[in-house]
Amino acid sequence: MKRLIVNADDFGLHPLINEGILESHQQGIVTSTSLLASGDYFEDAVSLAKTTPTLGVGIHICLVGGLLPICDPKEVPSLLIDGKFPMTHTEFIKRLFTGQIKGNELRKEIEAQFQKVMSTGLPITHVDGHQHMHVLPQVLPIVAEQMKRYGLTKVRMPDETPFLLNGVSSLGRWIGKVGLTVITQQAYATSRDLGFSSPLYFWGMMNGGQLKENALLAILGKVAKKEGVHEIMTHPGKDNKTLRSLYDWGYHWDEERSAMTSTRVKEYISTQDISLIHYGQWNEGDHS
Repeated sequence: MKRLIVNADDFGLHPLINEGILESHQQGIVTSTSLLASGDYFEDAVSLAKTTPTLGVGIHICLVGGLLPICDPKEVPSLLIDGKFPMTHTEFIKRLFTGQIKGNELRKEIEAQFQKVMSTGLPITHVDGHQHMHVLPQVLPIVAEQMKRYGLTKVRMPDETPFLLNGVSSLGRWIGKVGLTVITQQAYATSRDLGFSSPLYFWGMMNGGQLKENALLAILGKVAKKEGVHEIMTHPGKDNKTLRSLYDWGYHWDEERSAMTSTRVKEYISTQDISLIHYGQWNEGDHS
């Protein structure tokens, strides 16, 4: 059997994203979301999650994207540029590998994010990261420490097949994906040694922020051919114009929401023996 987790990232960032995620779950194929502790509309997301128990909820660790930290900026200055996280993963990685980021500040911020999410009382299903920074070798041990502390055992590993372009022609995006895939393969081994579980297949990195209907159907065609547990990452929302005025990420939130609620997509899944689940609905250590 093919089991598929469809996870919508950035829950709590903005009401239009929260609404898009909820609609994509209630009317579409989204089964799971990841909660952004540093999101301005975190409490709104928590309220929605508590009234929607069928939606799995994970922790979305954030260290990039130009967002604010949970800690007082004075306590974690090495993580920040002008009081906010670096805009891009490239800038964060450069600062991390050149020793500009202090390990004790990194730990303090990650601990605060875990604590904020876990204090909601929601049944947290898994951990992932904004732009996948949780798999970096300096970050993963801290994340693992907190997962052990709170009894969490499932974590996203963004190991998308390197040669999947899926209609995206950006060389820079492909190079970044390949580099992250190499890092993820080591992180995967480390996380399994620590007793954590991850889906065997991950999809949506190359199409991150632009997973439109045809691209989603192409991925589902690959899911249909591979037995095991899969995860597709998505970023649904409402009103591209408003969201782009706030977050200069180049995302296509409306189009992703349309893809997640597409009749063609739902019909295809129903004919392919694909079971939609969230992270909390598959057995520990079961990769196949």
